[in-house]
Amino acid sequence: MTAVHARTPLPAGPETVPRKAGLLPRIAGLAWCAVILWLLCSNLVLPSFGISRYETWAAVLGGAGVLGLTVAFPWLLARMDAGLAGLRWLRVLLSVLGWSVLFSCQARAADAVRLPPDWDAAPVFYSALALADGAPGNVDVSYFQINPNNLLLMLLLSKFMETAQALGVTDLRQSVAYLNAAVLFCGMLLTYAAAALLGGRQTARLTLVPSIILILFSPWLPVFYSDTVGLLFPILIFCLLAAAGRCRWPARMLLWAAAGAAAAVGYGIKPTVLICLAAAALVGLFSIRRGRWRQDALSVLLAMAVAGGSFAGMHGAVQAWERSSVVNGDPASREPAIPPTHFLKVGAQQYPGPNGDYYGAYNEPDRLGTLSIEDPQERFDAGLQAYRERVEAMGPAGYAGFLNAKLRWITGDGSFFGWGEGGMTADQFLADDGLSRSIQDFYGPGRPGFGFSLSLWQGTWFLLLALCGGAVFLRDPRLAALGPVMARISLLGLLLFLMFSEGRARFLYLYVPYFIVLGAVSLQCLPVLTGRWGATRRGRQPVEDGAKVVE
Repeated sequence: MTAVHARTPLPAGPETVPRKAGLLPRIAGLAWCAVILWLLCSNLVLPSFGISRYETWAAVLGGAGVLGLTVAFPWLLARMDAGLAGLRWLRVLLSVLGWSVLFSCQARAADAVRLPPDWDAAPVFYSALALADGAPGNVDVSYFQINPNNLLLMLLLSKFMETAQALGVTDLRQSVAYLNAAVLFCGMLLTYAAAALLGGRQTARLTLVPSIILILFSPWLPVFYSDTVGLLFPILIFCLLAAAGRCRWPARMLLWAAAGAAAAVGYGIKPTVLICLAAAALVGLFSIRRGRWRQDALSVLLAMAVAGGSFAGMHGAVQAWERSSVVNGDPASREPAIPPTHFLKVGAQQYPGPNGDYYGAYNEPDRLGTLSIEDPQERFDAGLQAYRERVEAMGPAGYAGFLNAKLRWITGDGSFFGWGEGGMTADQFLADDGLSRSIQDFYGPGRPGFGFSLSLWQGTWFLLLALCGGAVFLRDPRLAALGPVMARISLLGLLLFLMFSEGRARFLYLYVPYFIVLGAVSLQCLPVLTGRWGATRRGRQPVEDGAKVVE
């Protein structure tokens, strides 16, 4: 469970190079790249739309423009660095100012496009508000007993609301909008840090433009829910593991423990967070070097023990907090939770949407059918039986075609199913001042600027898919390092999970930082940029000639 940074020259002595991942993880990662290329090409030729319908030509033009900005922005910042050489204090000041301006713009946009809570976000918000107001009787107990996966998010939000009220805040909806913006902003900072750990400053700067479009001004900026909050955890875990690979043992163990604790909290908010920690363990186990198998095996097993123990401890603490909450009252009156087989059942059906079929998406009749069965074991068995019947009805070839169509549909929506849940509409925005209404024109379906935003989101997403999938054609050691391979295996695991479970593009969103980081690394490894930014340096030694490997 280690990650590495990309090769950088040492002032003297041998070159620093990344440690290569094992053969099996590299092959699995390349297989993921090939799948991504197929999904991209098929969606360009025959688009699979979510709730919103984009124009392919506009999205492609948008992606080309984003590519130009993505490359030009780091070049411009590098020129500024050169002009301010020797004035480090001024560079730091300008950097802080730049990040502050970005967050200020994002917070203003979040305030403008906030919406009344709807669908599952509604019981989370109003129940948290009830706890903050000291009215536990108003908590939607039945909802959280059926959907315990949202309980931790509600409890955390209630603590935030209590703190905001103690500070004299009266508009809690506005405060939650700012909280949503702050969480996404931290996700952008961590995306930048992850890329810096892998490839240095230039690679980190390549993440800025895609992050601004897909994270800072996220399609989900109007809604505080587990998809935006959950985005923070996979990239945080990645950064902690990458930083552990650059530290000595005492600090390394602390970072492993922090990664396990973060995974436990993230798992309580969005269970798919755990995939990245499992991927790190698998990549570590299958990357043990023959010549150093004792040291590598000890390091990986120790990392797994520390992170696993930390995860277990934090998970136990989270469960104890949840059990002590108002939701867990009289056991005799508890509503049994929806079992995992329900989501397996939902993931094997399709129905017409506004712009084409929906595959494996939320289905109200399926939900009501599950809830109509009171016995927990019967619920579990009924879900599994319904899944079997649906798969048998499709047949092997039909089910394979269904899974392909489902993955195409999930990965084809660069707005990540924004506005596709509940009854959200573009006439429900809470802010009504002039500037807010101008900003809303770019966020609401049917508004005059929404087509531009949709093309920008979709074009950026297509660009990231092209860069991530295109890595299969590049031969650069940085792409075969532990860090990028771990990210690919994480995303492979996520696709496999969504392929069989309930899914839609929204469920991809918390791993968008991984796509951005992998896209930046691929872009940095393109020969045209390698030559321009001096990655091929005079006097570079091959790995075999005494290069230093960084764990």
